[in-house]
Amino acid sequence: MTIGQLVEKSGAQMRIFDLGRRIEKISRKDFAAFEQLAKPYPTPYLKHAWVGVLSWNPKQPGQHNIWFLKLPLDEQNILQPGPRDQFLEHWLRVVADPDKEHGEAPCSFKPDANRMAYFHALALMTLGQPVTQYYATTRAYLSGDLGWDNWQQLGLQGLAEVVARSSQDHNEALLAQAIGQMPALPRNVLLGYLENIQPGHDLTVAVNDCLSQVVAAGPEAADLAAFARGLSHSVNLQQRKLLLQAILAHPNSRAVEVLAAIGSRCWLDLTGEILFAYLEALADNEQGSNVFTALVADLMTLPGMREQILQVFRREDRSDKLSAAIGELMSLVQNASVVQ
Repeated sequence: MTIGQLVEKSGAQMRIFDLGRRIEKISRKDFAAFEQLAKPYPTPYLKHAWVGVLSWNPKQPGQHNIWFLKLPLDEQNILQPGPRDQFLEHWLRVVADPDKEHGEAPCSFKPDANRMAYFHALALMTLGQPVTQYYATTRAYLSGDLGWDNWQQLGLQGLAEVVARSSQDHNEALLAQAIGQMPALPRNVLLGYLENIQPGHDLTVAVNDCLSQVVAAGPEAADLAAFARGLSHSVNLQQRKLLLQAILAHPNSRAVEVLAAIGSRCWLDLTGEILFAYLEALADNEQGSNVFTALVADLMTLPGMREQILQVFRREDRSDKLSAAIGELMSLVQNASVVQ
């Protein structure tokens, strides 16, 4: 039995979301093929498929289940079925004896507060439920009506709901108008939510203009990481690349927070010279070779990335630091092969 079959057998409907690199829908067809070991997981993160499963029964309005699952993958990003089967067995025990304490389900995880808020915003839309009270307050703030420094009352949920509903209520225009006015902390939270949508042209330009202002004022590493995430899924490929080039050219790009954000969110643009610049920055990161090894290993699990990275490794114009980092990585790989 699979998760999809379990939900279907209960008479419920479901929606599956990838929660690894960004939060986005996975079709039931693709998820079924993944569960049946017929297809690899398309966007693995740290050797796992991170999924949110929302299920509801149309005959029981107001009731729904949410599972957050971290499913292990093999070297080809195919599901390792054992842990998934343990989760199903656990859930069947819960259904059979709902009054008994069964403990935490295998493979379960708890998303951080930001991702939980955004998932909740998507769940409200999926279930056809109204927005929370934070939505109107957040829209008023983004309109400038409350004063840009009065952001503490917003909460994560309001920002998440406005971004999730960016195609409604002229919200994308509202975000484009506000992004350059907001203090750093709420702006960076907002940028983190933007990774989950495809910002249109006007919002992309507004975010890039805001980045230029921030760079001129001297950005913190957290700022650069937030901007990398914010435009990682923009419809404007050229603007995305310009943003990455600007971030990688800044001295604070050597911070692990920035490099991890680029590697986990901006992988679609890590090609050619941008990939070369990224790996050079990664080799010069502030915490050393362990970070280089971990982030390169994670990137290599993505479709098409392994060969591109190996091409950069073979470049004769690479720096001494990158050569040293590559040598250490290769030594670790060879030692691991010997142990096996």
